Amino acid sequence: MSNDVPLVPGENAFPLHIFDALGLDPVVFKDRIGGSVMVIEKRPEDGPVTILTSGVSRLETDSGERIELAVEVIDGQQGAAMVALRIVINELATNRRVPPVLAPWRNGTPFLNGTEISALLVTPSRWGASFDEIRNEAGQVVGHVRTLRLLTDGEAAVAGERGWDALVAEVGSVDALLDVERASGSSAERSDDRWHGSPNLPES
Repeated sequence: MSNDVPLVPGENAFPLHIFDALGLDPVVFKDRIGGSVMVIEKRPEDGPVTILTSGVSRLETDSGERIELAVEVIDGQQGAAMVALRIVINELATNRRVPPVLAPWRNGTPFLNGTEISALLVTPSRWGASFDEIRNEAGQVVGHVRTLRLLTDGEAAVAGERGWDALVAEVGSVDALLDVERASGSSAERSDDRWHGSPNLPES
């Protein structure tokens, strides 16, 4: 995403929602994606480390949808979340395409070094509408937080053919899908190099 991508006017409902989400103060990452998208981290007591964006909603989309993004990860894998966010934000900025809900984007080959993660899937969050829906002061829904799941190709196939709920039932819980090294043991090097990933969005 380049710094000269057109942005739509901002609306306070989006940053207010992101910064207030989960009732926790945000930890703001130093670097922004594309120079304009802020990334923050929250650590709810009853959930995983959650990485969120503030600023994606200002990117123009062909559908007119306005969204922010979230990724759940285990601690230490925040870099993997950043790769997923960059992939989707680049697609939004370049092709104005919003990721479809519950339709896997499959890449065929892993986009996280040393893992078998090769697909992304947008699903409802574990927190429900209070997290997923962004409302203005009048209570109107003006956008959504879209939660990205990082999947292996086999998991994406199950989700695509039988649905997200069927995949969760098969693996036992949503939490079983958090560790990006789950299908390849601990073979990835313990280095930031493993999170370089691919700049291309997985194809549908």
